[in-house]
Amino acid sequence: MTSVTPPPCPDCSTVTQRIEVEEVWHCTAPDCTRRTYGTGDENDDQDLPSYSGTDEHGALIIYHGAGDIDFEATAELASQDGVDDQDQDDDAGPAAPLTGA
Repeated sequence: MTSVTPPPCPDCSTVTQRIEVEEVWHCTAPDCTRRTYGTGDENDDQDLPSYSGTDEHGALIIYHGAGDIDFEATAELASQDGVDDQDQDDDAGPAAPLTGA
C-alpha cells in the first residue's frame, strides 16, 4: 500500500487532511429538484445543505436541501441584485420626444 501525501491548502499552505463526504442523490427528472441522502427517511433529508440553480430565464433560485424552493432566500438574493418586479411599470408607454422651440 502506498502512502499519499496530502496536498497543502491552496489559500494558506497548511497541511490538509482527508475527510469523508456524504453521498447525496439528485433526481434526474427534468422538472424535479429533489435531493436525498438515500436513506428512505425524509426527516434525514431535511438536514441537507441548501443549494442554488437557475430557471429557464437564467434567474438564480435557492433551494432548501431536500429540493423545495426557498422563496425567502431567493427573494432576498433578487433584492440584493437590484431586481424588483414592482419597480417596473408595464403600463408606461415610450417617452414623448423632446421638441425644441
